[in-house]
Amino acid sequence: MNNFNRKKLSLILGIMILAFGLFGCTSKNVEGLVAEVNGEGITEEEFNADYKVFRTLYEKQYGADALDHVGTDGKTLDETLKESILEKLIMERLVAKEADEMNVTVTDEDVDALLDQYVIDMGGQEFFDEFLTSSEISEEFFETNMRKELLVEKHKEEFLKGINITEEEAKEFFEENEDALIVLNASHILVATEEEGKAILDRLEKGEDFAALATLESIDSVSAAKGGDLGYFTKGEMISEFEDAAFALEEGEISGLVKTEVGYHIIQLNERKDTYEDLESEIITILKDEQYINKVQELRNDAKVEKYLDTSK
Repeated sequence: MNNFNRKKLSLILGIMILAFGLFGCTSKNVEGLVAEVNGEGITEEEFNADYKVFRTLYEKQYGADALDHVGTDGKTLDETLKESILEKLIMERLVAKEADEMNVTVTDEDVDALLDQYVIDMGGQEFFDEFLTSSEISEEFFETNMRKELLVEKHKEEFLKGINITEEEAKEFFEENEDALIVLNASHILVATEEEGKAILDRLEKGEDFAALATLESIDSVSAAKGGDLGYFTKGEMISEFEDAAFALEEGEISGLVKTEVGYHIIQLNERKDTYEDLESEIITILKDEQYINKVQELRNDAKVEKYLDTSK
C-alpha cells in the first residue's frame, strides 16, 4: 500500500509544513543564486539537489510525462514543483535563522538516532539501502534533509512550550470536524488477482490467522513484514475504494475483496477512534500545529525575499 511510503517521503524529503502559498518570482537575475532571504543567498546548487530528487520521485510515481501536465492555474506540474521547492528552501532558511537565535541546535547524535529509526521503520538496512538506490537519493542528501527536519522539530518544540490549548477549544474543534477526525488502524492482504483473493478469504473463514497470511501472501512487502499492519490513517490518505471499505467496517471485522488500481485487498479493521475521549490528544496536537504554522507564516511574511529563479525553464 502506498500510505507508508507517502508518509515517509514527506518526512524524509523535508516538504513538511513549510511550503505555504507560492510567491511570484522577480525578473532580476543574480548569477549562481535562485533567491535571497534577508540578504542570505540560496544557491542554484542547493536548489538543483532538491529538484533532481523530487523530479525523479514524481516521474517514478506518475510517469515520465507527468511534469508536463498543465494544471487549472495554467502552470505545468514542473513549474509548480520548482516553485514549491524554492519556497521550501526559503522557509528552511527562516526557521534555521530563528532557531539559531533561540540557541536551538541539532547534534550528530540526534541525526544518527533518527537515521537508525528510519532504518528500523523501513525493515532494516537492506530495505533502507534499496529505497535510497531506487529513489536515486544519496546518503548525503538524505542526512542533510534529516538534519533540517530535526531542526524544524526542535524549533517547533521550543515555540510550543508557550502554547496552551484549552479543553473548550479542543471540544469545539472536535464538534466542528468530527467526521474528518476519525482515525482507523487497519491491516490488509494485497494480491494481484480475484482468484487469489477468494482463496485467501476461504482460508480466513477456515480459521487461519490474518497476520500470518498477510506475511506469507501479501504482495505489499512493506506492510507484509508487519503482518499486514498499515498503521493509523484518516480520511483522504488511502485509495478511495480502500478507504470506503475500511471506514464501513466494525472493529475486528474483515472485509470481502476490495478492488483498487493496485490489486485486490482484504482489510481487517483493528481499531477505530471516533470519540472526543479517543481523539483528545490528536486534537490538541492539530491545534498546536496550527499555531506553529501561523508562527512560521509570520516569519515568511516579515522576511525580505528576492527570487531569481525562472521556473518556466
